[in-house]
Amino acid sequence: MFDQLIRRWWIVAFRGLVAVAFGVAALLNPENTRAFLVAFFGLFAFADGIFSIGAGLSTNWLTLFLEGVTGIAVGLVTYFEPGAAELSFAYLIVLWAIVTGALEIVGAFRLRTDAKGPMVKGEWLLGVSGLVSLLFGAVAASRVDASAVTFMLIIGAYAVVSGVLLLALSMNIRHWQPTLPVARAV
Repeated sequence: MFDQLIRRWWIVAFRGLVAVAFGVAALLNPENTRAFLVAFFGLFAFADGIFSIGAGLSTNWLTLFLEGVTGIAVGLVTYFEPGAAELSFAYLIVLWAIVTGALEIVGAFRLRTDAKGPMVKGEWLLGVSGLVSLLFGAVAASRVDASAVTFMLIIGAYAVVSGVLLLALSMNIRHWQPTLPVARAV
């Protein structure tokens, strides 16, 4: 798993870029209608889920795979059941954030135990990202009846912070040393 993650550091970077782009869009234009917000978040969750599943499959990392399944499920609900998703939008986001946060924390602990030694730096960023997701889930749960603008600003701020953490993690992953020796050309 560890060596595969190093080879696919760019997937983590792309997830971070998608999150930052979504967050900036949400912060710059929070006054959209609730239906647009639901669709926009559903698209973000779906895209993040696809990349998480890809990374999870390519690295044999179950928690990342499950995080992707959660994102895709939320994205599909918003697409196929937009009315239900709109009514339960805040609760969908809270559920997604809590599941994602818990899985990221588990993933950070797994990185620490799977990659023994000084070759790993910055895996704590994944744990912090998980804590940010859990904190966001708690804040969002306490603000489910806030105005759409307020709620979108909270979502946007979370997405930017989460995305920056994922980008920082990807840069660290890129410089990790593989546990298996790389064959050298003679």
